Amino acid sequence: MKIFRSNKREASTSDLQKWFSNVKNIVSAAGGQVELSETQRRFALLLSDGTLLVDVEQQNNPQILSVREIARRKGFYVTSIIPVTMDILRQLYEENARQGPLTIDSKLTPMQREWLDLLLEAVNLSVSDVHIFINAFEADIKFRVRGEMRIIRQVSASYAHELAAAAYNMADASDSTYRLYDYQGARISSNSSPLPKGLQSVRLQLNPMGNGGRYLIGRLLYAEERWSTENKMTLQSTGMHPAHLRDMASMRLVPEGINIVSGPTGSGKSTTLKMSLEELFRERREKINILTIEDPPEYEIHGAAQLPVTNVDTDEERGAAYRKAIVAALRSDPDVIMPGEARDREVINLVFTAAMTGHQVWTSLHANSAMAIFDRLRDQGVESYKLTDPDLLTGLTAQRLIKQLCADCCHSIDDENYHLMCSTLPGFRQVSEDFRDGIRMADYQGCDKCAGGYSGRKVIVETVCPDFTFLDFMYRGERDKALHHWQNHLDGITMMEHAWLHMIAGNVDPRDVVDRLGPFKGLDIQRQNILIHMK
Repeated sequence: MKIFRSNKREASTSDLQKWFSNVKNIVSAAGGQVELSETQRRFALLLSDGTLLVDVEQQNNPQILSVREIARRKGFYVTSIIPVTMDILRQLYEENARQGPLTIDSKLTPMQREWLDLLLEAVNLSVSDVHIFINAFEADIKFRVRGEMRIIRQVSASYAHELAAAAYNMADASDSTYRLYDYQGARISSNSSPLPKGLQSVRLQLNPMGNGGRYLIGRLLYAEERWSTENKMTLQSTGMHPAHLRDMASMRLVPEGINIVSGPTGSGKSTTLKMSLEELFRERREKINILTIEDPPEYEIHGAAQLPVTNVDTDEERGAAYRKAIVAALRSDPDVIMPGEARDREVINLVFTAAMTGHQVWTSLHANSAMAIFDRLRDQGVESYKLTDPDLLTGLTAQRLIKQLCADCCHSIDDENYHLMCSTLPGFRQVSEDFRDGIRMADYQGCDKCAGGYSGRKVIVETVCPDFTFLDFMYRGERDKALHHWQNHLDGITMMEHAWLHMIAGNVDPRDVVDRLGPFKGLDIQRQNILIHMK
């Protein structure tokens, strides 16, 4: 056994970062200097410096001897053996293939390559959505960047129609056939298409236009590198207040109950749900079974089995399939389930049934505020005894995304701009007079570290962990009393108050606060002092 006299150690985070950033050093990939068979690549990976990564469960596999011998004959000597998980091996090989010559690329049509080029352009600008408006003769291609629509270029309608069809035909989760004059959804994933680096999938929505044209929207879903700690997004890094983080932690702590995240399309609901479930999985020492039901799955959620709802032709079939998937999930021994959206009365009833049978449930709902979630549930026929039980309705969250100012080029507000804001932004003077020194505004020219004066986005949130008093006030329609109880006894912070805290800290432009939430209101002097000192 002399051949195994090599240094064995565990992989560190820095190791993983180094390997993933230098995947071209893999010599055991297909076509590499020490090409291994497909079977061998499932449990072994050789780097040019002699490091051999092996599946932690296959460390004693006799074929490792064969791998070492193959390497020796090719002039490579194994200097260390490091056990890693099987998924790390797979991801390293996939990343190597992505950066090298793509065999799948030869199967792409010219228009599919055009679509991938457009996606690459979008990824380089950190675009969240690609919009293609196809009219009778021309088509407009627009990108949504940090919440704002930007016109990129205009192309011919015929070209755009071909581009939309090519995108749809690359999907691995879609309706059965492409129909030009129908509403259709689809998803392109990196598992089946050579998407640009960092892009996990593209969710497509195709709509018919009244003028006979087509409207394509592509939601870009970016992959999170689990091996990387740099720029890793967490609930803390989104900009939540400590009071919000305490509420979110309380929601995760309760073993059963319903936690609902609300907001309009593009408000970050899916991201919040992903981060909450991954944090829950970590807190429970990875010893729980999490099932999600999504239409279709968007982000990869570490620790969750993600059940898709795809390949249906009508909304009725999609709704039936969605409900069937939830019932199947409840029969699959879950600890936690996440229906991606509480879309109708029947799904909401199933969600409450799941919570009442001992499961923790996370889902999303379209509502304008945390308190409005309660109204939506009541409108959907949820019984009073369910709506007034704080052990059943355990968490209400509402959120929006707001652009974050670039710290390098934002500037203080001079007298001229201050008076202009006071005259054009209702309520601004009352909430800014004592805090003007900390408030900043964007420099739309930007700098070399940002785009147009902004650097990313922050979340503005309100969270409620209801108690019986809050729910009773809400059920009796005494909203003012419910609001007062939430703010003064449950450490409640409204979205407007949270946005105001970001504003006086110089993180966001006052104009953007009004754009996202409307006029400043509900911020009296007493509440301002409470918020500033709230920890």
